[in-house]
Amino acid sequence: MMFTKRFFHFDCLPVVAIAICSAVALSGCQSMTNQPSARAKHPLVTAPQPIAAGKSTLKCTGVYACEINRIGTLSVINQSTHTPSATLGNHSQVASPVTVTPLMSKPQSKSSMPNYLVSFPSGQHMVATRFYLDEDLTKAESFSFIHRFESGKRYALKAYRQIQKTDYSLLAQSAPTPLCIDLYENAKLTNRWCKKPNQQGALSNEFIKIAL
Repeated sequence: MMFTKRFFHFDCLPVVAIAICSAVALSGCQSMTNQPSARAKHPLVTAPQPIAAGKSTLKCTGVYACEINRIGTLSVINQSTHTPSATLGNHSQVASPVTVTPLMSKPQSKSSMPNYLVSFPSGQHMVATRFYLDEDLTKAESFSFIHRFESGKRYALKAYRQIQKTDYSLLAQSAPTPLCIDLYENAKLTNRWCKKPNQQGALSNEFIKIAL
């Protein structure tokens, strides 16, 4: 059996380096090069982050998508563009007490409208929100409430259709499914509001607070 000797030329080393780089993970290749980093983006929330003193956080989910439009007198998410207001702390050069961070969770709709975690000063505020009731985001329900938000606590709003399990009458089955919104404080349910069918079979115009 005959063996042949193979010689490597130094002018081939860059080609070998490129081949090795393409075979390893992308992060490894980036560590070998001095390419400029990608344009900075807002960090996605993957785990609970510490809350600054004197601040609270609020997020919302359901039915298909939602947005927090206003906290007190401060605009948060623009209702027309579905994007953060230019006056927010991380979107403006002017200091603002309200900031938003994109959440990793995606809406359950065809739209790519993102969801946000809102950080704001603790205290009593009126919050204006908007929940989308269909997959195409053509039907929406506005909901506002006043609440005293405690410092260092995490709040979440969840909208859902309340399934009727006990009333099987034709009237109950033909009526719209009640729409409810729950408020959680540190994952504990604290408040619930619902729109229930009235005597005419249509949903009431206002949300009614339900005793827990």
